[in-house]
Amino acid sequence: MRDSQNQVLTLLKEATSDGPLTNRMQAALSWVRTAVTWSDPSSLDAYRTSLGLLQTLLESGSSLESRHLRLTSGTVLGTQSLVVDAAACAISLGHIPLALEMLEQGRNVLLTQAGRYRTRVDDLEYIDPRLADEFKMISAQMDASAMKVERLNTDGASVWTSEDAVAR
Repeated sequence: MRDSQNQVLTLLKEATSDGPLTNRMQAALSWVRTAVTWSDPSSLDAYRTSLGLLQTLLESGSSLESRHLRLTSGTVLGTQSLVVDAAACAISLGHIPLALEMLEQGRNVLLTQAGRYRTRVDDLEYIDPRLADEFKMISAQMDASAMKVERLNTDGASVWTSEDAVAR
C-alpha cells in the first residue's frame, strides 16, 4: 500500500513542474490534499510548491479582469486557507522560521494584488474625479474597519479600536 501511495505522490509532484500553469496549480493542490490526508512528510514540500505556483499564477495575469477571473473561476479555488494551512503544517513539523516565511509570502501576494486593484482608480479619476474621491473615501473606511477589533468596554457596550488589532 505504501508503494502505491508513494507513486501517487511522486506523480502529483511531477505534475507540478510541467504543463500549463493552471494544471500545475491544480496538481499542487491535489498533492497537498493527498499528502495531508496520508500524513506524508512531503506535505510541507507540497505546500511550498503550491504557494510558489499561486504567486506565479496571480502575477501572470495581464489585466485586472484576467487576475479576477483566475481567482473566481476555480483555478485557485481551494486556496482560501492555503497560506495558513501551510504555516500550520510547518509549525507542526517544528519549522517556525519557515512558517513565518510562508505567512509573509502570503501577505505579500495579497498586498501585491490589492495594489494592482487600486491602480484602476487613476482611470476613474480621469473620467469622474468626484466618483474617484468617493471611491477612495470608501476604500479608506474599509481599510480602517479591517484593522479594527471589537471589544466590550466596562459597561458591556461594544467598542471598536485599531490599537487592539495592532497589539494582537
